[in-house]
Amino acid sequence: MAKKIKLTKRKKRYLAKSWLGLLVLAIIAGYNFYQDHKTIKPGERFEVTLNECIDGDTAWFDVDGKNTKVRFLYIDTPESTNQIEAYGKEASEYTKNELTTAKTIELELNNDGDQTDKYNRLLAWVFVDGELLQEKLAREGLVEKFYDYGYDYTYKQKIIAADNQAKEEHLGIYNK
Repeated sequence: MAKKIKLTKRKKRYLAKSWLGLLVLAIIAGYNFYQDHKTIKPGERFEVTLNECIDGDTAWFDVDGKNTKVRFLYIDTPESTNQIEAYGKEASEYTKNELTTAKTIELELNNDGDQTDKYNRLLAWVFVDGELLQEKLAREGLVEKFYDYGYDYTYKQKIIAADNQAKEEHLGIYNK
């Protein structure tokens, strides 16, 4: 049987102050993120500069002068870092090549859904020289799954069509 803990007034005050402190920190963190990205409007493209390509679906970009980790919306490519999966290196190399050779890179936030994920990465559509990178990855058969949380994803149908084309042509992960 669990031992009952008796809370004195002093312990209750301490716990209340601790929870209040955590709440204030959470509010400040959210406000700072908002301030850093307040010029970004969903549905509008904005130009960025590549700082570092992490893998097939994540990269660091300079967004309004701030180094920002971006997770590519809607897609998941095979892993190429910790747990290396089949076609993970290919997806990573493809993304790196597209981003490093592009004359322009633009991001676009989705009109619907979250702007960041649970790791505080900015969720965005990525365009290289005007073409949607997520669609290009799908067309090459380098997308292993889709993250669909029921939102109205702007480019969902284009990506699914590209993935279906890769299946028909047995490209990438469908080359079995």
